[in-house]
Amino acid sequence: MQKEKTSFETDFSRFGILDGSVSADTALEEMLSDETIRVIHAYTPLNFTKRHLIKRSNITFDFHGNMVTAIGIEHANHNDPFSALFHITGERLSDIRSVSLSHPLQELYDIFEVDDSDQFELDSWWIVTCNALCGREEKEIDKMLQVTEIIDKTHVRFNYKMGWPFEAGRVLTYQKVKPIFDVSVNNMRFTGNQEGEETGVEPLAYEYAVNCNASNIHARFTYWPVILRRHNTGYVTERCSLHNPIEVVVGGTGYLTQQIHCLYGKVRDCEASNARHLNDFTGSAYCMVENCHGDGDFHGAFVTHGQFEHDLTYTGNSGLLSFANSGPTWGSSAKRITVIRHVGCWGLAFAKVSDLTLQDVVIQKTEKYEECGNLLLNADGLQVRGCTAERLVLTQRSNRSKRPVVIENSYFTEGVEITKTGEAAVKTKIRIINTIDKDGKEC
Repeated sequence: MQKEKTSFETDFSRFGILDGSVSADTALEEMLSDETIRVIHAYTPLNFTKRHLIKRSNITFDFHGNMVTAIGIEHANHNDPFSALFHITGERLSDIRSVSLSHPLQELYDIFEVDDSDQFELDSWWIVTCNALCGREEKEIDKMLQVTEIIDKTHVRFNYKMGWPFEAGRVLTYQKVKPIFDVSVNNMRFTGNQEGEETGVEPLAYEYAVNCNASNIHARFTYWPVILRRHNTGYVTERCSLHNPIEVVVGGTGYLTQQIHCLYGKVRDCEASNARHLNDFTGSAYCMVENCHGDGDFHGAFVTHGQFEHDLTYTGNSGLLSFANSGPTWGSSAKRITVIRHVGCWGLAFAKVSDLTLQDVVIQKTEKYEECGNLLLNADGLQVRGCTAERLVLTQRSNRSKRPVVIENSYFTEGVEITKTGEAAVKTKIRIINTIDKDGKEC
């Protein structure tokens, strides 16, 4: 016996939208304004002509595999990646506080100094940032964190182990935020417009969001990232895809998913064709990418921006790797990235990437770039095991790690090249064990 639908769910047809010939914008806004509705279904194709700002929690969208379009949509503002069809967002509040650290904040520690802990309620959420170093955005922390314990008058515990050490005197700034919770978007096929940035559109942006998931979103002809996240915590993006975005050269365009200042996310079972990036982490930490695959990926399928990302894991993926290579404005830094069972045409981590681990990685030369087939890596706590490439090139631009550099049980057709002169010269000792070249010679 079919279960009768309750008042907690509804669909577009109940508001007179039977196909894509009539815009679905008004119907959507009416459903969103009813707080008793928790599930919105779409059983037919839909067309939207407005970009919707959604500020409510606890709602699920299920498009049941139908096509969503944006023919005739209002123009986007210039250089606004959050001009998505659905921009689902919490909000920053006016409460801003700062403290100059009276003592160091050690790495992987979760107790933070504050000016007055009476102002930090248990379970409240804050955007935590620090004063920049040399680069304009060279900040070791910019995260949305939750207070989990009041320690004493000037210390609180957050739900995050700080990835980088701070010396006394560094300034931490706290801005209170009201996140959005538990908004999921599922089972959408999406076709964007092809005229350029003004009418370019992508389906989904999440900002100041907790436990907000996206699944089975399959897009083509988009401009900005299909699923854009900033200050998100605890989410899953799965079984999503992007084919042939309309722009891949302009920075920020043509991604399947970009995650800016995010925590505890998982991206899995996704794929992209001819995109700029399948997955980008910018200033994010404690995230995982699993069973994701890019083709036509010569701009880099899997990248980090270099804004002090840390503790990221990639397992069972395919596509070009490029870590922390966006330049000194953001710090050119990352730490503790692990890549396991990966195949691709190029691997780049020659910036200040510390404690990189590669295991069972195969880098195979293709026709796009002359440098394809190479691994270019920073020799700072680097460990490479069971890997294959045309050539391994080692440079060194940082000296943070306490662990040894080890190259073990690997095969490099043209051997290992160690840079010995210039500003990127390798200064650390390297243990090369059971690693051979095409002639069977140990490197």
